[in-house]
Amino acid sequence: MALPLCFGLQASAQSIFVKAAGGLGSQWGASGSVGAAKIALGYEYEFSQVIAIAPSIGFTTRGWQAADVQTPDMSFDADGNMLDADGRITLNPAEQAQRFMTDADGRPLAPLYSMMHRTYTTNYVQLDIPLNCYFRTGEHRYVVATAGVWGAVGVAGKRKTEGDGFAAGGRKIKYTDKVFSLDGARRFDVGLKAGVGYQFPSSLTLNVEGEFGLLPTNQKGVRPEGTDPMLFLAKDPFAGKSGRSYAVSITVAYRLNKSRWRED
Repeated sequence: MALPLCFGLQASAQSIFVKAAGGLGSQWGASGSVGAAKIALGYEYEFSQVIAIAPSIGFTTRGWQAADVQTPDMSFDADGNMLDADGRITLNPAEQAQRFMTDADGRPLAPLYSMMHRTYTTNYVQLDIPLNCYFRTGEHRYVVATAGVWGAVGVAGKRKTEGDGFAAGGRKIKYTDKVFSLDGARRFDVGLKAGVGYQFPSSLTLNVEGEFGLLPTNQKGVRPEGTDPMLFLAKDPFAGKSGRSYAVSITVAYRLNKSRWRED
């Protein structure tokens, strides 16, 4: 999740570049991060020997990990039907029984619980519009500061759930959902970006950049009065939280028209 845009050009020159980034992404309030990556194509236009604008468009992936939630391990038959305490099929969730650990004789000892863990991965088409400031350190060598804005639209993504005690069969172990099909998910995001890098006397620039979303990636669920808090966190698509995304990445940019250089 990050994007630089730094390469040397002649005064008032233009340059086409490609860039790739890799790092970590998450959201404020999440319990953990996931891998973030980006690949993009851009165009840099130099206003002076110091300032250039470098818009780019590309494909970005980022996400976050939600806090683990303890869920009761509920009873189902082999066909996925809910079972009550007597082992009979029921259609009423309020009658569904929790599974128990048993002794060697099959007698119940203690109720079973699962620790549910969820990881969210989102993929976007993203437009970046940063300004680059060049500070000369030697012949064809520059420190480059980057700052700007970005906008993104979600095109794909998945939520991976592990250890859901409310699920039946193999879904108790693991299952996936499409993130942008979940209630409360938002496809659009905008934010700010900033970074610092170094332009080598070649076609490469290496940057460290951060991106910070300004919009919540999802709507926060509202717990109905009287609902058990842990049950609500387990059932809500986003575990009762909303957050803004962020990512920190190392980015490599490569100029395609290598014959154009900043004048020293």
